[in-house]
Amino acid sequence: MGSLRPSQLLYHYGPGSIVDMMDQSVMVMAADLWDTRYAPQEKDERITRVLKIDHIKLLNERPKSVKVRAREFPKWKICPKCNMMTDYKNKYCHFCKQKGEGIELYPSRFIVACKHGHIQDFPYSEWVHKDKACTSDTPVLKFIRHGNSGSLSDLSVQCVKCKEKQSLGTIMQKGSLQTIIKTCSGERPWLDDTESCSESMETYLRGASNIYSPAVTSFLQIPLTEQQSDPLFETVNENKTALKKAREISNEMFSMQLMILGLNELDKEKIIKILDGEFDEEVTYESIRKQEWNTLIQGEIDDSHNTGYKSDVVEIHDEMKPYFSSIHRIESLPEIQVLQGFTRIEYLDRFEMSEQKDLVPIMKNKNTNWLPGIRNHGEGIFFQFDENTLKDWERNSDHRRITQNTITRYNRQRDQLGYAALPIKSRHLLLHTFSHALIKELAAHSGYSTTALKERIYCSDVMQGVLIYTASGDSEGSLGGLIEQAHPDKLYPIFIRALERMMYCSSDPNCSEGEFKYNSSANGAACHSCSYVSETSCEWGNQLLDRRLLLNINPGESVGYFNIYI
Repeated sequence: MGSLRPSQLLYHYGPGSIVDMMDQSVMVMAADLWDTRYAPQEKDERITRVLKIDHIKLLNERPKSVKVRAREFPKWKICPKCNMMTDYKNKYCHFCKQKGEGIELYPSRFIVACKHGHIQDFPYSEWVHKDKACTSDTPVLKFIRHGNSGSLSDLSVQCVKCKEKQSLGTIMQKGSLQTIIKTCSGERPWLDDTESCSESMETYLRGASNIYSPAVTSFLQIPLTEQQSDPLFETVNENKTALKKAREISNEMFSMQLMILGLNELDKEKIIKILDGEFDEEVTYESIRKQEWNTLIQGEIDDSHNTGYKSDVVEIHDEMKPYFSSIHRIESLPEIQVLQGFTRIEYLDRFEMSEQKDLVPIMKNKNTNWLPGIRNHGEGIFFQFDENTLKDWERNSDHRRITQNTITRYNRQRDQLGYAALPIKSRHLLLHTFSHALIKELAAHSGYSTTALKERIYCSDVMQGVLIYTASGDSEGSLGGLIEQAHPDKLYPIFIRALERMMYCSSDPNCSEGEFKYNSSANGAACHSCSYVSETSCEWGNQLLDRRLLLNINPGESVGYFNIYI
């Protein structure tokens, strides 16, 4: 039928998505219905524990061994010559074939879906006949074009048998299907089942971008450092023998041993569970991010024999030293990307792990213990912001005045979709905007396209850094072009030009003031013309950006971080 790249199966054409092949339109079936017997398995404990699975099947390490199943969708097809419609599995028009002509049918442009992920063919027959019954037991439909404008009002469908005819001009209007589809049918073709659903269904174009939005979680496979574990676990494990002996003698002796080791009596129950092997250290996505941070800020690391990770510290240009405490060149950077599910209609740029339950499933069997993923090897540059300079900026600038509205709008979006607000600070917008500025400028010098570069924002009370990297195993990988730019004499001009690009925008003054009249995104002074990058490059869906935090671009403002020492 056709072939897809492993990365496409994660980001564009995963289970539940619609794929336009050369001669037909299909829907990719559930991942556990694929033939993945020979796909290599990854059992990294940190990743599998946080995802609550046994292993990840890597689709790109033996791509030819992975066979993806798909089914025809939508069923309705139209003849480009005679305009007759059919929902049978015909490749050629039945009516034209009778005349000796082999005319290939093309799939219908319209489908109906709900926000819970259910999807089905547009109900053409019901739409044409409305509340009337067809005079024939087997209605035959014909697609009619009235003009050349291409608008929906120029399209209609007619039943050949009973001559009923209805325009398609209103099918995209909200609530237009209420009279013929009271509630959602609950159809899940990729799982080959249905479920009950009380949502209303609306009409969408088959190729609309909001029909399929994958939830892909990325993990760096890098070595752990000693700083990454819970100190309590470390202390208990280091003194396990002494603690067990004291506990065997008496409870008083056990308490005394805790005091000697400087352990809190209140943690006694937890310590006992650790000794008995009944208490595992909690692993969350946030804890993994902290682990990545603790490794990234280390000095020279060469773990290429194990994880494949290799990095070293580079000299910082004198003009950049006030803003950054360290810059690291990462020569080899393995990354695992895992598809957990997807959303339909309602798009959320970033899911917290607690919110993954709301994703549309990609597995038919609920007990399936694996998820599809890919592993790529790339390179990157890591920027650790100077903590003292950053805190000084937070104390002495009026940053909240321009960031609070953006953060409020972002959390309002989450609230409208039924998700809790995130504790976002102004420093997050600063780091994020800096990342986008660097991505756009590095793309011009490294040989990589902007779509091949990605960001990873490390922002909390104890983290303040940005990782810009590439991990594209299909067409662009570790070519050395990115880390080559990490030399001080090359990086400083790139840094300056990246900031200069943020000074001006073709949409100024509207953009620079951060007050677009119809601004529905959670951004300040940021737009497509100056700050946005590819959706696959950005962790936050091109939201939470404001170039005013980088430099003082407006008269009378003093919020630019990089203006402190300039």
